[in-house]
Amino acid sequence: MKKYLFIACAVLVTMITTAQAQNKNIERVEPPHWWVGMENSKLQLLIKGDNIGGTTSINVKPEGLSIVKIHSVENTDYLFVDVELSKAEAAEYQLTLKQNGKKVGSCTYELKKRTTSRDVIDNSDVLYLITPDRFVNGNPENDSVDPLRDKLNREHYNGRHGGDLQGILSKLDYMEDLGVTTLWLNPVLENAMPEVSYHGYAITDYYQVDPRYGSNELYKKLSDELSKRNMKLVMDMVFNHCGSEHWWIKEPPMEDWVHFGTNYTNTNHAMASIPDPHGADADRELMEKGWFVSVMPDLNHDIPFLEEYLIQNSIWWIEYAGLEGIRMDTYPYNKAETMQRWAERVLAEYPDFYLVGETWIGDELQEAYWAPQPGADYNSKLTSITDFPLCYGLHNTFKPEGDIRAVYDVLSKDYAYHDPMANKIFADNHDMDRYYYTIGENLDKFKNAMTVLLTTRGIPQIYYGTEMLMRKYGEHGDLREDFPGGWTGDERNAFTAEGRTEEENEAFDHLRILLNWRQTSEAVASGTLKHFVPHDNVYVYSRESASQKIVVFVNNSNEPRSVSLDRFREIIKPNVTATNALNGEQMTIGTSLSMEPNSSLILDIPIEMDAN
Repeated sequence: MKKYLFIACAVLVTMITTAQAQNKNIERVEPPHWWVGMENSKLQLLIKGDNIGGTTSINVKPEGLSIVKIHSVENTDYLFVDVELSKAEAAEYQLTLKQNGKKVGSCTYELKKRTTSRDVIDNSDVLYLITPDRFVNGNPENDSVDPLRDKLNREHYNGRHGGDLQGILSKLDYMEDLGVTTLWLNPVLENAMPEVSYHGYAITDYYQVDPRYGSNELYKKLSDELSKRNMKLVMDMVFNHCGSEHWWIKEPPMEDWVHFGTNYTNTNHAMASIPDPHGADADRELMEKGWFVSVMPDLNHDIPFLEEYLIQNSIWWIEYAGLEGIRMDTYPYNKAETMQRWAERVLAEYPDFYLVGETWIGDELQEAYWAPQPGADYNSKLTSITDFPLCYGLHNTFKPEGDIRAVYDVLSKDYAYHDPMANKIFADNHDMDRYYYTIGENLDKFKNAMTVLLTTRGIPQIYYGTEMLMRKYGEHGDLREDFPGGWTGDERNAFTAEGRTEEENEAFDHLRILLNWRQTSEAVASGTLKHFVPHDNVYVYSRESASQKIVVFVNNSNEPRSVSLDRFREIIKPNVTATNALNGEQMTIGTSLSMEPNSSLILDIPIEMDAN
């Protein structure tokens, strides 16, 4: 009797255990939710759960969300499910996974109503780049968060210092007053790496803001608060690689999810090999498939499921957070055709959306290959690229003994671009020595450089702290320094005039005046550019729209210059009354201008007066 009782109990336990396994909650469904009313009514779900790979059918209640195809892959804990939403309504749907009629799991999936409008980033905007960990610590309680291993360590240049989204929110008044219109944050998604996680480029969860920065909800709040101020938000995304601690690296859906598997093989960084008509396939392959560093596995875009996952992820963040732009990291290292399809998909949903690719190339012709080029053999479909040739031109012009011909020479090659006005232009960024250090810490040359940056063609970007002359160099963790006053107990608060030095205030005031004036200038926002070959290290150019003309004079010489205006009569007539754009003073233009060493002048010339 006891034997039969034991057998009966064993059978019952087995039945209960089996039932529990069949009804075990699904671990992940991504995207975590979606929207109805999208231009593309198709969606692909990644579902992860214990031994669900044998699923043969999925029941959906209520009706509307249609299962098109179920894809099983090598790892039986994954499914990829094609879904059709053309007849779906905003609602919560119950998905029940079955294998030959037996339930193996279930989950709820929500479809929401999509938004219908967002602002557009254009040439009237100026981006302000922030490394969130180094800007302001608005919530010390999230400085270290379990189980994330990289804890607060402000004493180390590569440690986490505690800056966060709440800190950025607390300084929106400061940024609005400065005159920037758009925020670009280095990546804020989860980086569950054991060390050096602060920079954000080793993502370990593509759908979660790192809790040491805040939350998805706080990120959305930042976007909403910016919109209230007519300001905009650009998200930094990384499709080329992820962090080695990403959950799908620990348990990949298939063996070739990343290039070279677990055998770290470094990229050759040979960006020129991609457009090279004579290039070797081996060079191109290593450029695209090689890893950046040993803790950043290179993602295999040849896998359709992975490509779709990444494209949907970017659309999810645009819709969820109300983004106005995306900056795509390490753009040429990605599979070119994947990135082309990504841009097409994003622009199909958001036709005026800002897509800028990081294209770190010093040569104008190679840079232009990645820019939008309708009709070319390869058209990236991006709306903008990072203009590194002009960045280097600003370095070579305003460094000690530099010649302003360097800027002219770069701009004279704009014929290589379909739309050079859309290029993102900058003097430095989070991967470069601080600009003030680069030019020898010369304040007058700095002011000249900012004048050129904010009046020439393109969409300018300024790195946080540039306005108060941050000057660190060398190690990335050093040059991405903490903003003084962003932490309780800091010795000074550089967010205020009282906390800045006299030199820093002069730089800040120059930038603030320039930035706020720029928001009112139609000539800078939409005008043409005409420039003259520099003589004696003096550069003259105009920006002209239908209603405004400005003429810019830049003396990059360490000597005063008397500039004859005879050769510039096609942009400035004699005896014209112009306004100094930066101080409002009126002046009558005669036959020449006297310029102090390392000085600049922006003249606002009424169109009707200039026509006389």
